[in-house]
Amino acid sequence: MAYSGSTAAILSNYDEVLKIYYLPAIQEQLNSATILADLVDVNEKDVSGKEATIECHYGRSKGIGARADGGAMPEADYQKFKKATVPMKYNYGRITVSGPTIAATRDEKGAYARALDAEITGIVSDVQKDLNRQLWGAGYGILARWRTTGSGTSYTVQKAYTGNTAGGNGFGSTFGAKYFEEIFGGTPVVLTTSGSTVTVATVDASDVAVSAIVESATYDTITVTDPSVSEAAGTYYVRLGSALTVTAASSTAGAGRLEMMGLRGIITDQDIDEIVFYDGTDQGMSGLNDPLQGLAIATYPWWKSSVFSHASGRYAAQRALTLDLMQRVFDKVEDKAGKDYGPNLILTSKPIRREYLKIMQADRRNVNTMTLDGGWKALDYNGIPLTTDKDAIDGEMYFLSTQDLQIYRMSDYNWMNKDGSVLHMLTGYDAYEAVLFRYAEMGCTRRNSQGVLTDLAYTL
Repeated sequence: MAYSGSTAAILSNYDEVLKIYYLPAIQEQLNSATILADLVDVNEKDVSGKEATIECHYGRSKGIGARADGGAMPEADYQKFKKATVPMKYNYGRITVSGPTIAATRDEKGAYARALDAEITGIVSDVQKDLNRQLWGAGYGILARWRTTGSGTSYTVQKAYTGNTAGGNGFGSTFGAKYFEEIFGGTPVVLTTSGSTVTVATVDASDVAVSAIVESATYDTITVTDPSVSEAAGTYYVRLGSALTVTAASSTAGAGRLEMMGLRGIITDQDIDEIVFYDGTDQGMSGLNDPLQGLAIATYPWWKSSVFSHASGRYAAQRALTLDLMQRVFDKVEDKAGKDYGPNLILTSKPIRREYLKIMQADRRNVNTMTLDGGWKALDYNGIPLTTDKDAIDGEMYFLSTQDLQIYRMSDYNWMNKDGSVLHMLTGYDAYEAVLFRYAEMGCTRRNSQGVLTDLAYTL
């Protein structure tokens, strides 16, 4: 039977399926599919315009004190708060459907869902995985750290927590090529240094497609298209378009990071540029301080988390996990957060959980299990859950007071439909697109109520 309907009518049916059938399920899945997305509260009331303005408590009142009989009362004082801003980050998922596919599914409404199902299911899964990666990062979209220097079509990327033969050790050096297994591409960032600091981080414009991955114990080898730049050991790959070139002389703080902030950027005692911009020798962006939420640690020394690193320094060496080390972090965070307030969740990687279970088994101790809201399974440590996340950083264990972490959201997941239509024609092509978006950012009201135990030895 010849097609006799109108494209507009078919598109309206697609719009109905996307908005009524898919959107509620997408919102439910993406807001609860990973443990951080599920357990960190969403805050929309403090968002105004393109940012959230929050009050960070850092000091108590001085209006207290003991006095002699008949002495003057203490002078009134006030609780100390500092305003901080949390700028929104914008994430998108984009699908396309060809015109012939639309026409072929005109006969029954159920066919619309079947035609879109693969694309919708795929993009939702992709968005979910990428946002969870972001929630463990520092905003700059790091996918891997370079281990070898030069250009060509074969490179090695760091995978060892310490002992990398080139490029130093640091955030991202444990990733290996795991994010290329699903993304299959990225773009290199080249760092230019002067003296002991970085002055320019240049994001290359090319998408370096990864065609093969060979894994090994301390590094992975990737086969790629030949990039237009020569990468230096210790510089890094980012997702194409998720970071911008940063120049110390002309960029503003945070200008280069387009992704959501993650635990690595929040739970630390450093500003974000010191975490990201290093080449194994030089650390930090000269002339450009990039502090979390606009509060520089040098100016506000109370704005940092408890970091328990190896005696030689973070990433300098590794040590075995012990119950004493865990309890020291727990006690410090509890002292800062307050008893029965925090920490209320421990997150780590599966290799570190295995190390914890080895300790308990060696001591013949029983490990109780817990089931959290949302169905998450966890081990019991001091009455709080200890569990894992697939994107948790190897060699580290995070002690969280989740009440002080929030997802500040300007918009929940939704379809872009400002003109009333979800599907839009691609100019010059017999195809239509739909764009899923969310405007949000993770922020922190009390950074010192969080802690991390680092430099732990593990076996993958």
